[in-house]
Order: sequence, then structure tokens, then C-alpha cells
Amino acid sequence: MNMKKKDVSELFVTWLFALPVFVALFEMHTKFVEKGMHQGGGETNAAMFPRMLSWLLLSLIIVRTADILIKSRKKHENHEPVILFEKAGRKRLVMISGILVLYFFGLGILGYYAATPLALAGFFLVLGLKKPIILIPLCLGVTVAVWYVFGILLKVILPVGRFGLYI
Repeated sequence: MNMKKKDVSELFVTWLFALPVFVALFEMHTKFVEKGMHQGGGETNAAMFPRMLSWLLLSLIIVRTADILIKSRKKHENHEPVILFEKAGRKRLVMISGILVLYFFGLGILGYYAATPLALAGFFLVLGLKKPIILIPLCLGVTVAVWYVFGILLKVILPVGRFGLYI
């Protein structure tokens, strides 16, 4: 199949979204099983929501892939190159990806209650929100809201880290 560079780029970006899905599914089917968390209780219930989101995202990726492949077979009259990202956008993407990786490692060390506001602050700073009067309450508010929904309402066990920080 003769695909344009733009279509190949779109396929690449689409399948980048599958990486977290594969990591999440791998974790649920290996580490959870090794630790005996697949047989019931709060841990299995906590894994159900990410599992459902993972399969939903994977389904959407497959639909998007089919859409790209179907459109690439049609004749395009406009052969102008399309710029997917500008330099600033690529830089932001790399920085946000780096913060996300640090957040995943930080969850194991600091726990949810310390790592989440720090990661959110990093995300917001990269995206251009620099006013501390807005940034600090926003990060803390989002952290508390997510904790309430998942920790209290859904009874999900949130990571406490090596320091055992929990509320």
C-alpha cells in the first residue's frame, strides 16, 4: 500500500496512544496476578476502571487506524505537506511525556497525595498557567476531587508510596 507521509505520521501518533494501554494491561495481568490481587477485593475493583478504559481506548485506536487506512486509499487532489506540530508543540509534548513518566515513578515513592499535585503543577506550567494564586488551589483542588471520587466514592486504594502518606 502506498501511503503518504502524513498518513504514516497519523498512524504513528495514533498508536502512541496504545502504549499506556499495553502497559496498563500488562501490569494488570502480570503484577496483579503475582501479588494475588486478581481474586477479589478492593484491588480488583480498582483495576476494573483502568481495564475498561484501556479496552475502550484500544477500540478507538483500531477505529482510527481503519479510518486512516481507508482514507489513504482514496485519491487526494491536494498534495501540499501538512505540518503536524510546530517546534514549540513538540517541545511541550516531550515535556509533558517526561512529567508523566516522573509521575508514575513518583507514585511509588511519594504516593498519590504528594506526587499528584506536583505532577499537575508541572503539566499546568508547561501548558502556560504560571500564576501561583491560580496554580496552587487548582492543583490541590483537582487532587482532592480525584481522591474523593476514587478513594471515597469508588473505594479505590490509592498509592501511599514508601513514606506511607495517606488520608
